[in-house]
Order: sequence, then C-alpha cells, then structure tokens
Amino acid sequence: MAAEQVPTPLRRNPEYLRWLIGDLLLDIGTGIGAFAFPLVTFMVTEDLGITGLVALVQGLGALVGLIPGGLLADRAERRRLRLLAGVLGAAVQAVLVIVLLTGVAGAVVLAALAFADRFRETLLGSASNAMLKQLVPTTQLPRAVSVNQGRQAAVEMAAGPAGGALLGLSIVFPPLAQLLGNLGSVIATLSMRRRYHPRVAGTERTKVGEDLREALGWMISQPLRLQILAIASSVNLGANGLIFAVLLSLASDGVSATRIGLLNTVLAAAILLGAVLAPRLVDTVPTGMLAIAPVVLMALVGVFLAVDPGMIWIGVAYAVLGVGIPAINASSQGFFTHITPVAMQGRVSSLMRVVSSALMPLAPAVAGWGLDLLGVMPTMLVFASVLALGALVGMLGPDLRRIPTAPRWEVYARQEGLAVEEDEESSSER
Repeated sequence: MAAEQVPTPLRRNPEYLRWLIGDLLLDIGTGIGAFAFPLVTFMVTEDLGITGLVALVQGLGALVGLIPGGLLADRAERRRLRLLAGVLGAAVQAVLVIVLLTGVAGAVVLAALAFADRFRETLLGSASNAMLKQLVPTTQLPRAVSVNQGRQAAVEMAAGPAGGALLGLSIVFPPLAQLLGNLGSVIATLSMRRRYHPRVAGTERTKVGEDLREALGWMISQPLRLQILAIASSVNLGANGLIFAVLLSLASDGVSATRIGLLNTVLAAAILLGAVLAPRLVDTVPTGMLAIAPVVLMALVGVFLAVDPGMIWIGVAYAVLGVGIPAINASSQGFFTHITPVAMQGRVSSLMRVVSSALMPLAPAVAGWGLDLLGVMPTMLVFASVLALGALVGMLGPDLRRIPTAPRWEVYARQEGLAVEEDEESSSER
C-alpha cells in the first residue's frame, strides 16, 4: 500500500506565502486606519453620538457589500478581484487624506467615505478568504485559520500604538498608512502565479438568483450551521460593543490615543497567544467545547467592565477577552470552511458574515448613545447579556456540542451528512 502523501508545510508553500504577505501588508495598513478612524471622527466632530453614528454607517457599508461580494467571488476569478480591492482601497484613502488636509471633512463626508471603503472591502475583498481552501489542503485549514488569527493579532499589537502615535503627529498619517497597506497588497497579489477560478472549467453558468438560493439552502439545511451563526452573531455584537464602549469612554475622559492604543496591544497580544495555542487545542479539545467556553468567559468580562475599572484592570479584561477568540475561530470557522464546497466559499462566507454581522453595526451606535444616555454600567451589561445569550444557544443545542476534535472532522462530517463530495479539480490550480 502506498504511503499517504504528507502535505507541504504552510511555510514552504510559496503561493500561500505570497497570499499571506499580501494580507499581512493590508492588515497593517487597515489596522492602523481602523484604530484611528473613530478617534479621527471624534477629533473632527467633537461628539460621541455622531462618532458612533458614523461608525454605524461604516458598518452598514460592509453589510451592504457582503452578499454581492460573495456572489462575485463565486463567479469571477478571485485573484483579479483581490487586485481591484487593493487599488480602490488606496484610492479611497487618498481621498480621505485630501479632505482632512483641506478642512472639508465633516460628519457627512467622513460617513460617506467610511461607507464607500467598507462597501469596497466586502464587495471585492471577500475573494481573498474564498481563495484559502484552494491554497492549502483541507487538513491544514485549522492551522491556516490560526495563522490568520495570529497574523491579525500581531498586527493589532503594533497597530494600536502605531495608530495612536501617528495620529498624535498628524491626523492624515493613519489614512496614509492604510493607503500604503493597500498598495502593498496589490504588489503581493501581482506576484501570485496561479489563477483562482471558483468553478471547474466547462461548468454551466448559473443565474445569480439560483446561486444565492443554493448557498442559502445549504446553510439552513442543518441546525448545526445555524447554531454556529448564532454564536458568531453574539460574539460580533457583544465583544465589539464592549471594546468600542471602552474606547469611547476613555476618549471622553481625556485619555490619550497612545494609552488607548496600548490596550489594543494587550488585546492583540492575548489574541496572538491564543493563536499560538489554537492549533494544538483544535487537535486535542472537542470543537464544540472550544466554540462555547470562550463565549462564557467573554460574557463574564462584560460584567466586570461594567464596574468601570482602571486602566490596568481593563488590560487584564482585554487579555481574557482576546485569548479565547482564536479558539472560537479555528474551531467553528475551520469546521465551517471544511464542510463548505470550494465553488460556494464566496457565497457561504458572505452569507455567514451577513447573518453574523447583521447586528454588528449597532455596536458602535449603542455604545455611543448608551454612554451618553445611560452611563458605563448599563451599556456594558447590555453587551454582556448578548454574549451570555450566544453561549446559551451553544449549550442548549446538542449539534454543536457533538463536534469532535479536528483530526476527526472528516469522519464526523460524513457520518452526519455534512460532507460534500467535490471534483478534485475544484481545489486545484486553474
């Protein structure tokens, strides 16, 4: 019997590394820009409520672009879409720099640019993650997801302090950094040698409506998939709401952007630690437990933040909040990607993000208005309750709890009717 072929390690996969470098450069710029943008908005408008409203509009831009972006990623060559995303991202940041320098940046202008940038990101950027299953073997997906989480965490460790420091020097430096990150992504993507068509050559083209119905039907056909979506929704709204509320509360108290950035560094360091641990945890701890337990911890963090602790204790809370995020993503997102066909990666990923992020734009608005009208404690408890509800959904339903460790995913998926037979060519270079 022939020996089983061992997949090439990720660090020796040149095409994957080109893809990773492009995403890394993009993340560096985007991380700096994303951290600084609410503070830029607050500096321009000097109003917490308006700052939250601009962030709400920004989130709506992402939401509107998700479904069209998923359809595009499953109908057009994905490398080309990634290139276009980088070029247009650089253009939007160039416009932001100009309006800030000329003094015409107001709430409406900032909201419009924020909406346009996030719409562009989800409309075209969805193709990048949809490429992952074509870049690495299925058995390496949990590790690849963990690497992505670790990469993002490492970037966040530097992005917060860097964003705060750059903002302290000039209001235009953070968007300039984001512009350069987009250009770096373009250069790295141009170096990729393969083409990433979502479908096997010769496959009959389908209508957009049929594609959307197919992906939606696939998602709702199993209670397990709905459970994963419910937990993801609670984490997106609850955790992001807590972080945004802390940011606005500290900013309104006069805490410097640099010190706030240090809290983001703590959060990112915790996420990085979690990303280092996640591959081993996914291989040794049942996926169901990894998807639920960290959400319980996040809810407890929300209750703790409600007592309005000092900066050091907020840092401790951020560490607890961040260390469990990679385990959730590597387990639930890794398993979800594992059972999703290559030809549906874009649509399913976008639909999942639409459902899980549908309430997320409310996070900054609720945080801003909640702090203005109610204060710190009620606002934090609202977000803690959202997280507790997500954990409850995971614990009450048996489907998620039964998912085993990553090495047994393939067998389990086949036993439960979750696996999809795919043409070998659908995962290969075209």
